[in-house]
Amino acid sequence: MTTSANPEANGPARLLIVSATMGEGHHATGRALEAAARRIWPGIDVQWVDVLDAMGRGTGPVFRWIYATAVRRLPWLYEFFYASLWHHRWFAKAAKRVIGAWSGRRLAGVLDAARPDAIVSTYPLGTTGLEWLRRHRGLSVPTAAWVSDIAPHPSWVHEGVSVNLVMHEVAAEPARRSVPGARVAVSAPPVPPGFSPGDRTAARERLGLAPSGPLTVVSCGSLAFGAPGDTVREVLGGDPSAGVVVAAGHNARLRVRLTREFAGDQRVTVLGWVDDMATLLTAADLVVTNAGGATALEALACGRAVLLHEPIAGHGRANARLLAEAGLARVCAEPGSLARTVREFAARPALRRGLEDAARAYVTQRGLDEDLRNFANLPATTRPRPLASPDALFLHAGTEAVPQYVGTALVFEAGPPLSRKDAAGMLAAVPGIDGRLVPATLTRRARWDPGERADPLSLVDEVVSADLAAAVDEFFSLPLDTTRAAGAGRLVTGLPGQRRALLVKLHHALGDGLTVMQSLLSDTDTTTGLSWAIQPRTPLGGNVFRPAPRLLAHGLWRLARAGRAPATPLDVAITGPRRHHALLRLPGRQVRQAARSLGVAPADLVKAVFADAVHDVLGARDGARFRLMAPWSLRRTGSMRAAGNHTGAVSVDLPIGPLPLERRATLVSAALRERIDAGVPEAAHAVIRLIGRFPPRLHARAARAVYRGDWFNAIGTVMPGPRREIRWHGSVMSEAYPVLALAPGSGLAWGAMTWGHWVTMVFTGTPEQAELVDRIAAHTDAVFAELAGARAGP
Repeated sequence: MTTSANPEANGPARLLIVSATMGEGHHATGRALEAAARRIWPGIDVQWVDVLDAMGRGTGPVFRWIYATAVRRLPWLYEFFYASLWHHRWFAKAAKRVIGAWSGRRLAGVLDAARPDAIVSTYPLGTTGLEWLRRHRGLSVPTAAWVSDIAPHPSWVHEGVSVNLVMHEVAAEPARRSVPGARVAVSAPPVPPGFSPGDRTAARERLGLAPSGPLTVVSCGSLAFGAPGDTVREVLGGDPSAGVVVAAGHNARLRVRLTREFAGDQRVTVLGWVDDMATLLTAADLVVTNAGGATALEALACGRAVLLHEPIAGHGRANARLLAEAGLARVCAEPGSLARTVREFAARPALRRGLEDAARAYVTQRGLDEDLRNFANLPATTRPRPLASPDALFLHAGTEAVPQYVGTALVFEAGPPLSRKDAAGMLAAVPGIDGRLVPATLTRRARWDPGERADPLSLVDEVVSADLAAAVDEFFSLPLDTTRAAGAGRLVTGLPGQRRALLVKLHHALGDGLTVMQSLLSDTDTTTGLSWAIQPRTPLGGNVFRPAPRLLAHGLWRLARAGRAPATPLDVAITGPRRHHALLRLPGRQVRQAARSLGVAPADLVKAVFADAVHDVLGARDGARFRLMAPWSLRRTGSMRAAGNHTGAVSVDLPIGPLPLERRATLVSAALRERIDAGVPEAAHAVIRLIGRFPPRLHARAARAVYRGDWFNAIGTVMPGPRREIRWHGSVMSEAYPVLALAPGSGLAWGAMTWGHWVTMVFTGTPEQAELVDRIAAHTDAVFAELAGARAGP
């Protein structure tokens, strides 16, 4: 048994409650669930979202006005709408489809920011949005619809959530009938703490009410629907000796009217909104309401007899019918029936005590804590999801000869032994690596599919090698079966000095280099709380990047004028998947010092040294150009922890003619700044998103047209990384080499990354280009070695 003194060890760290201000019942259910969560998992982070607020400005007021107006003035219309949901399944599905797309899209950004481990919804429109996100955006965390009414109408119940919790066994069958295939379970009534059987006399004393005599509480909810004046008169007509307390909720006009109507009648007390409703209900002998929602559940939790007088249209009548069927309430639907029931109860107190006994039995047979715990222990379920256009680009552009893999080689110093199981645990943190990628068809977009969910251990093998570069060549030359999994790993032992390495590759369609590194570092020993080492998740809100129109227009103009890349010896037709890699480790401190002395950023200096190496290897003449496509991160605060590709591209013509390095670095830096300031990365990203709107086959053709060597000669990027020591399972992770994929028609790609005291680099080419690749790497190493000696500071 879990108590506050013995909390649940393994529970969700973050719980999101999706509710709405539509009366107070939905929030009351949410407060009950929050209290239960804090009892079970002390320290849990509980966040709330009002789905009506999330759906847009003015949505809440408009929906509340429509609801209140329909119930008060057009009950026949509300009853017709409610009945249509039950009797016409197509109507319920159509309504959910429209509302789901609306609320789901608006909730997506909220969920991306909250990063919940579990979600409970207490309002139908919120649940509909969650179902849409699961079907269309890959929402996978456990989600529950907690139905706060006894009657679960079809808008409450959803097949696409983990579980639908209803309040009684009599509600389970209608719930399953309304949405076949939905998972339905019975929950304890979700009422806030404090609503429990208590002493009537003590409660009346706290409220200043008469200690003895019959007392009836009349409550019509926070919005006070119906005609509570008629209800009071019937109660007094049935038992003239009874005291009556009327709770008018937030309806100030009703309170004023009732106060005038019963002025001078000492038996009647009229209240507005009651903060301590638990004590008031405990003080009562009878509780009369007309909706059967939160007030009825709270009264039952207090062990009080509930009478439903002239239930309101729609859900009120449905609730009344099921409460009566369950033996938890009496329904007084006709004029005069409430007075007869009150008179009958006064004459035969055993009838009232029978309802009280039924209420106590109902609220004690189940525990809300246990129901919430069972929900949170449900496994995450994932559905196929379409790939966002920046991700689908790499699935479309890849071929057997030019696969689009990104990855890394992580090097560990001698230390505790690392197993395949350890490596599989690291791979498991990469979002989607255990699923499969499905290409586009004539009518369906490219998508990620969980498939059979490959065991991460099956994705890792182990080899012995004394040569890290050779191991990298072999691993990244092996094809990846994307119909089974989207990534793989290899544990390399036998390296000099008892070092080991973990090689990881991921299909580029699942993420960029930052996705890979954030995932792999999220479970290291020394990165707790660091933003760049928090496990990324597939964003539900898609790419929410919105560049300024003027910047976008300027960038598109510059992009259109760029034209084709110049011809170079590195432009090759790639005929097979085999790759050759050259690995470098540069002194990070000296790289930064040299960049400062030249007045450029370290990343710009790396690109300038690369241009210098190309000049040396190719013997380029004065004025020669070499176009480098540099991926440029467009991540913002909201997407720093998002998996996927969140980049634009800066295609810059590097000067590779004979120039002093200082001059070359200045020209490269200026060219990069000019194109970045002109909005070229934003424009490139916008083009990728635009072609994603094409029909699937046309999108695939357009993606292949824009991502090929006609437009650039090489790909090169510099990524940020940790500058502190990283340990994993007790072993120092001393080096990490970023590996990029070649693009069709481009024979060279390189990645560089800050890692501890080093800047690590990997040059990738084809075996046929191995000599050129090695010479470029050697020249880069030599230039930085010279810079380290010439510009080393104190």
